[in-house]
Amino acid sequence: MITEVTKVPFAAYRMKQDREEEQAYIERVLMLDKRSQEQQDNMALLEQCRGWWDSLRDFRQRRRRNRMYHRGKQWQDLVLDPDDDSKTITEEEYIKKQGKVPLKQNIIRQMMKNLLGQHRASQSKTIVLSRSKGGEEGADLLSNAIMHVHDLNFLEELDTRSLEEFALSGMVVQKETYKHFKTRDQEDVRVDNVNPNRFFFNTDMQDVRGTDVRILGEIIDTTIDDIVSTFAKTPEEEERIMELYSTVQKDVFYDYTGLDASRLDNLDFYLPEDTTKARVYEVWYLKSQWRTKVHDYADGSYEITNLSMEDIAIMNQERIAFGKNNGVEEYDIPLIEGEPIKEQVWMVKYLTPFGQTLWEGESPYEHQEHPYSFHAYPMIDGEVWGFVEDIIDQQRYINRMIIMMDFIMSASAKGVLMVPEDVIPDGMNPEDFAEEWRSFNGVIVYKPSAKHGKIPEQITSNSTVVGLGDMIKFQMQFMSDISGIHGAIQGKEARSGTPSSLYAQEASNASTNTLDFFMSFNFFRQKRDEKILKLILQYYTEERYFAIEGETDVETKLFDPNKVKGKLYDLKVAQNNDTPIYRQMINETLTQLLMNQLIDIETYLENSSMPYAKSILDSLRRRKEEIEERGAPDMAAANQDMPSDPKNQELLQKAIMQ
Repeated sequence: MITEVTKVPFAAYRMKQDREEEQAYIERVLMLDKRSQEQQDNMALLEQCRGWWDSLRDFRQRRRRNRMYHRGKQWQDLVLDPDDDSKTITEEEYIKKQGKVPLKQNIIRQMMKNLLGQHRASQSKTIVLSRSKGGEEGADLLSNAIMHVHDLNFLEELDTRSLEEFALSGMVVQKETYKHFKTRDQEDVRVDNVNPNRFFFNTDMQDVRGTDVRILGEIIDTTIDDIVSTFAKTPEEEERIMELYSTVQKDVFYDYTGLDASRLDNLDFYLPEDTTKARVYEVWYLKSQWRTKVHDYADGSYEITNLSMEDIAIMNQERIAFGKNNGVEEYDIPLIEGEPIKEQVWMVKYLTPFGQTLWEGESPYEHQEHPYSFHAYPMIDGEVWGFVEDIIDQQRYINRMIIMMDFIMSASAKGVLMVPEDVIPDGMNPEDFAEEWRSFNGVIVYKPSAKHGKIPEQITSNSTVVGLGDMIKFQMQFMSDISGIHGAIQGKEARSGTPSSLYAQEASNASTNTLDFFMSFNFFRQKRDEKILKLILQYYTEERYFAIEGETDVETKLFDPNKVKGKLYDLKVAQNNDTPIYRQMINETLTQLLMNQLIDIETYLENSSMPYAKSILDSLRRRKEEIEERGAPDMAAANQDMPSDPKNQELLQKAIMQ
């Protein structure tokens, strides 16, 4: 039977690892004398990043443990070897040493499926709202542009996997850039999921909104060809990159066991495990620089520029000279006012493991931020943990109860045959007796002993321990209560006679337990979509046509950057429901309005989400154009609503209800 064993103390292991890292750091410091000042500064920056990345070690270990439990590997915690206290073994090996199979019931995975199912069943659509009157047209254009980016990057699938990561670790990271799409042969906004194992940031951050982050980045392992295509602009630069990564092996095959996660679990900050990959560090950090706050009285604009006060003075002198030459008095000439300010700007460096710079510069984005969107949950006193971590103890207890039942059942009597020796017939040994006993229609002839008078007896004992099954049920209930996933939200069949309204209310009440989790994830999505919106306003400088599903208005499909230029301060990103039930409610409302002749057929088809609405609307408009070309005397008659005839209404209603 399993007994409680002491967890392995990691103090000795940690001290050894610290000594090795300290020695490696000293060696790197000693090598700085042989490097340029730029490389020394870069290595100091990398050491700072390594420190922040190391401070996330506990987070990564807990994330790995949560992933293992979610995966079903739930007996991987280390314990002391009972045969040798100087060694450690996994709980799975410990159970096998006792001759048993490490059984488990993966309840965590089923609850995770429920969370992901709730997410997919309640999909929302990002829309842009205008805070000013008359800005609805530009907001609609940007809403379609964001939907285009979502479709292009398959964000529904990316967000589902991000939610799974969010439930495992409590952190979700995505990256929004403007890159070239090989499959489309054009540049567009790109969104990628980032593995938290490769991500680092200043872990003294306290604000749940992430406003106090000052350094962050990513460890990137990629091929040399990718690095060359990204950073080399000339053959000379390509040659330099090849020299920097001359130690990277080529054409070497590694036989990994499937899609092995150990490469990320054993990630080292400086050395990639795969020697065929080249490592790049993308580091974003805040840097204070002197800028000039400018107020131009010519157009009333305010901005912060790189112009110096001397540059502004020269520009004012040029304005004065131009005005005087054109007969304008000096006091009537609008000048530029400037004020020096110290501003923090986001800088980026792409570095090699030895401190060479591949590229550096100020943030190229007009939003003046880094390209990462990340959110840590719940950020109470800076602590982060996932949904899975809350229910691991209950999962372990359930597994423990199952193993105990297995031990008890294996140790109990199951039809043991008790045979007195004197009743075994002459010429028959115990094995022959047992074989005849088990055989169909077997007959054993023996003379019962006059002294004892006993006959063979088969013994079966009750192998169920009273209360053990109830304990498993209690733990299952505790697990549901702690996770908030129980009852109607799991899709369990309602009791006989339960009204549908009551069952719907129970499902709604159950979903309240996970509401904070989903709302926190939606907060991350809103921040991500706001950054996408800023990239759209910056890089969509030409007209584009977006083929948005369900959108019938040609004007909103055609993106005109001139209609949204300079409107960022006027816009707000929000989430709108986009579930089948929600669309059905809209269609039913439109149908009622149409049947009561409160709207015409074109309005109905323009706003309907039915798959054939667009084709019907196009046919209707072509019909009107044909009537107009024939010169119909009364266009009002040509524009009569098709469903005004009761027969047409009946046909339309049947089509809608199908």
